[in-house]
Amino acid sequence: MRVTIVGRGRVGRGLASAAKRADLDVKLVRGGTEGRVRGALVVLAVPDPVVADVAAKLEVRGALVHCSGSLGVEVLRGRAPSVGVMHPLVSFADPERPPSLRDATFVLDGDDQAVKRARKLARRLGARPVRAQVHGPAYHAAAALGANGAAALAAVAVRVLEAQGMTRRDAERAMGALLRTVGENVETVGVPTALSGPVIRGDAGTVRRHREALEALDPGARRAYDAVGPAILECAREAGLDPERAAEVARALTE
Repeated sequence: MRVTIVGRGRVGRGLASAAKRADLDVKLVRGGTEGRVRGALVVLAVPDPVVADVAAKLEVRGALVHCSGSLGVEVLRGRAPSVGVMHPLVSFADPERPPSLRDATFVLDGDDQAVKRARKLARRLGARPVRAQVHGPAYHAAAALGANGAAALAAVAVRVLEAQGMTRRDAERAMGALLRTVGENVETVGVPTALSGPVIRGDAGTVRRHREALEALDPGARRAYDAVGPAILECAREAGLDPERAAEVARALTE
């Protein structure tokens, strides 16, 4: 199966690199390509706002899918014999060092032929294909909360560690390794069981000391702690935290 990827940004280059490592017949072309594009599967890896415009300029004989999590199949209707969505739940941060796609989830939807070919590609890349009609703003928001939220909180944590004398690189490696264990826990034991730390233990005293220390060292970090605190507490309640202890933690987060 020949695969043509349209778009030379982070996602396009990351997918193309993974496809080459898997010995696939893959071609990477610019997002501004016009006219006939060959390939049993053509993948649009372009920014969300231009998916429809780019698709309109192409002539695709095979299956056509886009990689946008915030858009559904409808944006491609009439642009190819078979259309769909193939959204990799993957963080493509550095096109020169694309992440491993091993066991990553590719969420698929669309016509049977497009889904069949996208599923084949995902499996050849070592990913886990899941067919579900979920693409859209809410689905994309969930992905953004998990990925971008984690990256932003990691940046705050790195800043706090660096302020106390750790080198930035050591702090980044430490937080990266910590987040990997969190990801493994979410994948293996699920949520809310993956939650750990003082909130799940109902340790209001430690929460107070956290906030005091952060206020003295980095008030911005304390605000980030306070912003995510209610979500952590809600997760702890779902995991079975005693109501009285939950109330104590709630007070510690606002006092």
